[in-house]
Amino acid sequence: MNIQYWTMKGALRNRQQDLEKIKSMINSAEVNAKVTQDIKINDNTATLVFREIYESIRQLGDAKLWLIGYEPQNHEVSMEILKGFDIKDKVKLNSLDRLKKIRHDVNYRGFRASIGQAEEILEFWNKCGMEISRILKKEMRMPDINCIIIHGCPSDAEKAMNSQTRTYDKHWIPWTKKQLIFKGIKVETPLMPEPWNPQYELFKKEFEKYRVDENSVLIGHSCGCAFLIKWLGETKKKIDKLILVAPWKIPDKNDELRKKFYIYPIDKTIKDRVNKIVMFTSDDEEEDGKKSLIIYNKDLDGKVIELKGHGHYTLSDMKTENFPELIEEVLN
Repeated sequence: MNIQYWTMKGALRNRQQDLEKIKSMINSAEVNAKVTQDIKINDNTATLVFREIYESIRQLGDAKLWLIGYEPQNHEVSMEILKGFDIKDKVKLNSLDRLKKIRHDVNYRGFRASIGQAEEILEFWNKCGMEISRILKKEMRMPDINCIIIHGCPSDAEKAMNSQTRTYDKHWIPWTKKQLIFKGIKVETPLMPEPWNPQYELFKKEFEKYRVDENSVLIGHSCGCAFLIKWLGETKKKIDKLILVAPWKIPDKNDELRKKFYIYPIDKTIKDRVNKIVMFTSDDEEEDGKKSLIIYNKDLDGKVIELKGHGHYTLSDMKTENFPELIEEVLN
């Protein structure tokens, strides 16, 4: 779901996450649906049953939006957010638009719901609503996780590019941010200053504007990995997870600035302060990338995941912005 679009339409407002309110919404949805299911469906009760189950479904959408820090201003956006849930019978989520139209006709055009429509929405609740409710309860039990993704360092050619044409903060990063936010995780994707000429102190000044603690997941891509490892060694910070995507540590021979950025001793005690270290590489990564992985893993002893045909984990190498394996490692 495009959060920015719905916010601009005035359908969403930023709100502080309120777990008690969310819990109350989920409980209300379940109780309301349970009571309604006891009503015998006939021509006289079909409209009542449809309205009440629709209300329970909407409350689940409300709960999800509050969980990610937004207050819905209408039922449409609450139904829209539900389409993103990864449930067993996901194809049934396609019926949400039709249920929304029936609700509109019942509420504003004086139509009455048919027995078939009441039975359809009850089936939706039993097959989808209850599973969505269980997922929401699971997400509520997640600790106060925050995630920071540090992009890679492009060539000097991207220096003059605008936000639409540059690539270094694209690839899989926007997709990953969207997926994690939907899961209720706060995600920051800061832009590092002049990444085509990376300087550790400038990166550090920008990075330290963000919260890093024992619930943090830090993700680096390429040279972003080099920065994170040096920073963790210098500050001795404890974090939850460190995930390195196509980590790099070998500078070009004639690039003095990058030599200074990449060449430093790795603090072997980092692994004692991080609950989980994961490194993503590919069978067709460049040779210096493969050598970099060996250097990092020798001192950090992380879990190495090799995916086929992902190259240096750029959009041109991966041929997709989707990176579900990364999402799995963040959530596990």
